[in-house]
Amino acid sequence: MKIRWKEVWQAIRNGLKAMRKGEFLLSIGAHKYYLHILYLFLLAWISILLSLKVDKTLTRVEQNKVVLHDLEIYHAEKEAELVKLHSASTTEKRLRQLGSSVTLPEKPAVQIERK
Repeated sequence: MKIRWKEVWQAIRNGLKAMRKGEFLLSIGAHKYYLHILYLFLLAWISILLSLKVDKTLTRVEQNKVVLHDLEIYHAEKEAELVKLHSASTTEKRLRQLGSSVTLPEKPAVQIERK
């Protein structure tokens, strides 16, 4: 049996014409399953939409993680600066720069008892 290419191309051309005009769906009886096809289309559309929303949320989460990490570093730096400012030697230097006569105590404080 020999393949007749002319007939094959004619069948393909007729099939494409039928698809363009909408006759193909009618010829295979797709109109009986219209609601099922519509339902599947809506499910696919909702699935794609939810997937995009999840991707967008995950992207935002990753961006927020980067920002949070940067803010943690900034906080640690500020905390280190604050601890440095509250050290006794730094406080004494700043008091000298401001021209104050206050210095660090030479002996520990004495606690007065209540009567």
